[in-house]
Amino acid sequence: MKLTDRFDDDVIEYRGRTIRLGLYFDVVLRAFELLKDTRFNTWEKVDILLDMFVENPESLAGLNIHEKDMLVGIIFDRFIYEQKDNKPSQGASTKKPPYDLEKDAEYIYASFMYDYGVDLFEQQGKLHWKKFKALLSGLSEDSKFMKVIGYRTMEIPNKIPAKERQRLLELKRAYSLEQTQTVDDIDAKFEALAAMMRPKGR
Repeated sequence: MKLTDRFDDDVIEYRGRTIRLGLYFDVVLRAFELLKDTRFNTWEKVDILLDMFVENPESLAGLNIHEKDMLVGIIFDRFIYEQKDNKPSQGASTKKPPYDLEKDAEYIYASFMYDYGVDLFEQQGKLHWKKFKALLSGLSEDSKFMKVIGYRTMEIPNKIPAKERQRLLELKRAYSLEQTQTVDDIDAKFEALAAMMRPKGR
């Protein structure tokens, strides 16, 4: 991310076509969910992803599925993944990050409200993916999301009282990413949070 970037210039020029993209954080998160969804085959996913990302779908008219697949690859490589995310340099660690944007949805929502006063539901279709990533990486240590990551990554020393060690082990277990959650579980959490935030009578 550069402070000289203009997010309204997310476009692909392809064979005389100008393909405009809407890379809002909620759209990108839904795209990640789709990539893991086994109900659709590769080519169905390509069409759905372009429907999600492209703001002027008429620019895709006449393209075959292989050209569309290439465009999807360009979108992810150029606009969504950073180079260090997508193509680790030789010798770089490939260890997975200690968070999951789906499983940790509730913690991320609460942390954005806590640190920035930003309601992510209200920012759907507004907040750009790169801005979202910058804000996520800048969350304070007091935010719920960063506390959870702290529990997951902490090394528990042996030379502490047994009761404290047990407490920390239980926290690591409680916030472990190995606890299974489905996309439907995440959606249900978001819907519950949204319902809580809606004014009464609506």
